[in-house]
Amino acid sequence: MAENNQEAGAVESKKQKTPWYEVLQRIDRRIIYLIVFILVSIPFFVPIPMRLEISPVVRALYDRIEQIAEENRRTGQQKFVLLAMDWSPSVKAENEPQTAAIIEHLFRRGVKFIIMSHLMPEGPMMAEVLAERIAKRLGKTYGIDWVNFGFRQMRTADFRAFVKDIYSMISADYRGTPIRDIPVMKNVNSLRDVPLVFCATGSGAYMYWVYYAQPEANCDIGVGVTAIIGPSVRPLIDSGQVVGMMEGLSGAAQYEQLLKRPDQGSRGMASQNLAHLWIIVAMALGNIGYLVSRRREKKRLKELA
Repeated sequence: MAENNQEAGAVESKKQKTPWYEVLQRIDRRIIYLIVFILVSIPFFVPIPMRLEISPVVRALYDRIEQIAEENRRTGQQKFVLLAMDWSPSVKAENEPQTAAIIEHLFRRGVKFIIMSHLMPEGPMMAEVLAERIAKRLGKTYGIDWVNFGFRQMRTADFRAFVKDIYSMISADYRGTPIRDIPVMKNVNSLRDVPLVFCATGSGAYMYWVYYAQPEANCDIGVGVTAIIGPSVRPLIDSGQVVGMMEGLSGAAQYEQLLKRPDQGSRGMASQNLAHLWIIVAMALGNIGYLVSRRREKKRLKELA
């Protein structure tokens, strides 16, 4: 008889469901991580419309390239943009979308450009992959629409010589072709022929261009930096030494919005937004469960009293 009573009690306890407010406080962390994974993955398969407010520094960078393109069209000259790709795989999530957005814009507007780095050997090669991919879609040709100098390590004296005479420091492109034989280089002699240097970096590499290139060549400096570096660039923007900036993934997404072509930056921002939204929801659910649980406990204690 005692055994039967114990079995009946066990069955009855199993039938008792855990209160919903306790369930909210005990959501398995594996479920939380699974939902985060699903939400982060969605934008890479299903485009999510997203409208961002364009910051003035992103707009200024975009407008400067538009201005160069318009000057080239009006004068018949070919002013270049130099892309200083001083970034590595460790900051790829932020600098790659920024680089892709700039290259897309330059190709669209017919502004020729040079790719190089004096700090990061990987940067020019990763930028070249992006350029080749975008060029295939837009019908652009290496050697005619852009050139890649690759990695050229330069000390201060070398850097200043490069600013005054590109050919004194660079003899061939990354493929080994003499740059004097590359059609795109026919009208380029020094950095004075380059009205804008865009430096994409996850460090303070942009300062080399501000210190040495801008005073000598009188060129504008634009930057694409990781979000953590962005605040250090603000004083240079206020002083006019940097004309515009893409800051982090958000900056890339804003630039893509100006181009009316959502790409890596927009997808990344959508993933972040969904993940942040789920974190807010999970926190709200946990707190709701806690508040209801505490209220029920107070009510039970009053009844016992």
